[in-house]
Amino acid sequence: MAGTSTDSYTEQLAVAQNTLYAGYPWRFSHFRKTFGYVNLPLDGVWLRAPYLHNGSVPTLRDLLDPSNERPAVFYRGYDVFDPVKVGFVSEVSRFDDEGHSKDEPDNPRKYFRFDTPVKPGGLTPRDRNEGNSNVGHEGAAYGTMLSGQEKDAIVEYLKTF
Repeated sequence: MAGTSTDSYTEQLAVAQNTLYAGYPWRFSHFRKTFGYVNLPLDGVWLRAPYLHNGSVPTLRDLLDPSNERPAVFYRGYDVFDPVKVGFVSEVSRFDDEGHSKDEPDNPRKYFRFDTPVKPGGLTPRDRNEGNSNVGHEGAAYGTMLSGQEKDAIVEYLKTF
């Protein structure tokens, strides 16, 4: 739209952020208006699964793996927390073909099967499944090159937020 700004970091948001944790010695107090993206604070990150802008990565531990090692298919909507991988239980093996939880056979709810692989040859981005892709956020800057032990340590640290 003409005349609209893509800058999501407003003066009003900066003022509001400067009041976060008022009364604590470690509180934030030097936010200022910039032109750019507003990211969420990390507190509670352990309960914000699935991850990435499109929700294509089910756990924090999966997010630290290269995209070709992340789950290609998983189930969304199940609210049972996975304390090891940090996210929600979502493995395909835990659900039947119709999306019902095998862990709770009396639960009538169907969960959403989320497919992440891009499907080449489609006529539109939707046909190619581009919007659901879990590709990206990879490399040394994102921790995907770390050892398994280092990745596990990062996940343990993030649990404390």
